[in-house]
Amino acid sequence: MKIERLALYNFRNLAPMELAPDGRLNLIIGPNAAGKSNLCEAIYFTAKGWLLKGERQRDVIAWGEHETAIELSVNGDEIRVHLNGRARAKTIELNGEKKTQSELSAHLRALLFTPDELQIIKGRPDQRRRFLDRSIADILREYRHVLLEYEQILQRKNALLRRDNADLDVLEVFNQELIDRGSWLIRKRLDYIRELNKTLSARYRAICGQESELEIIYEPNPFGGAGLKPAPTGGAGVRAGGEVSLAQLIKRATPEEIRRGIALIGPHRDDIRFELDGHDLRRFGSQGEQKSALCAVLLAQLDVHYQRFGDYPVFILDDVLSELDSARLRRLLELLPKNVQIFLTQTVTATSELHPEVRAAASRIFAIEDGKLSVIA
Repeated sequence: MKIERLALYNFRNLAPMELAPDGRLNLIIGPNAAGKSNLCEAIYFTAKGWLLKGERQRDVIAWGEHETAIELSVNGDEIRVHLNGRARAKTIELNGEKKTQSELSAHLRALLFTPDELQIIKGRPDQRRRFLDRSIADILREYRHVLLEYEQILQRKNALLRRDNADLDVLEVFNQELIDRGSWLIRKRLDYIRELNKTLSARYRAICGQESELEIIYEPNPFGGAGLKPAPTGGAGVRAGGEVSLAQLIKRATPEEIRRGIALIGPHRDDIRFELDGHDLRRFGSQGEQKSALCAVLLAQLDVHYQRFGDYPVFILDDVLSELDSARLRRLLELLPKNVQIFLTQTVTATSELHPEVRAAASRIFAIEDGKLSVIA
């Protein structure tokens, strides 16, 4: 999957621009707050409809303007996304025909890695859940829809729990709806983790040169006890186990939920754990081991995409190079598939400041300063 042309009009702080990316590594340089991340966001927003900053879609419209447009040519398809701030309307077109965001996402797959994802090992549980949910939504269209339904039901349950003398019959209805959707979400999370684990250790060994085993473990919330490893085949055992355990846990926790006034059980409270040779990487891993694991996760995600679709997504690496030393950076660039299109940002003001490995690997270099784009090489 390749972006052949990208044009932006009134998108955040960026001046109107048009660029023809290379099919390999596109390096975007510039000082802080120049607009590098906004360019990455434009691609990801088109592909997924998700913002990297803020909550309202109209916030991507440049200050003082009333509309914005993003145009892309992707593998011969023409994509256009238009936001009208006055009418609060979003129009998506593929080859001149109106489409939904879900339909568009099937034609433009993008995998994003930002400094937020760098916290998936040592950060908060909600950061790991967000990483997991977005990663699965990248390859499974209905996941986002079920997750949204789950979150809406969860909000209604929490509102009920905050009332005095909550209606237990209504609570039971909410619980059953959460069990149905929550069990499905957990199964898909387990399936995805199982797919990552297939190549994760090999990718880790390639990054760090050590004979170690890296594995992701799914952890139910504190009421759930010990971690649960995905079954090797992802068959009926995972399905039945997920449904029964979630129902039992919710039933067990109901008195405490009523006392606290909040839902305590479900995928919205679960976590994942990275184990290196059987040890919790967050608690016992060195900084170098954690960074090698992050690189391995990146490569394993690309493996999953290729196995699922037969090609690679557009790969966006926004401001992650500051977290990697030169040795890991070199290994990561060497191990990235040769036919994946990459957009990589780095906060430097001149090519002389670039890592030699990055400079040598870049097929095309763009610079952004004060929202204006120029082609360096």
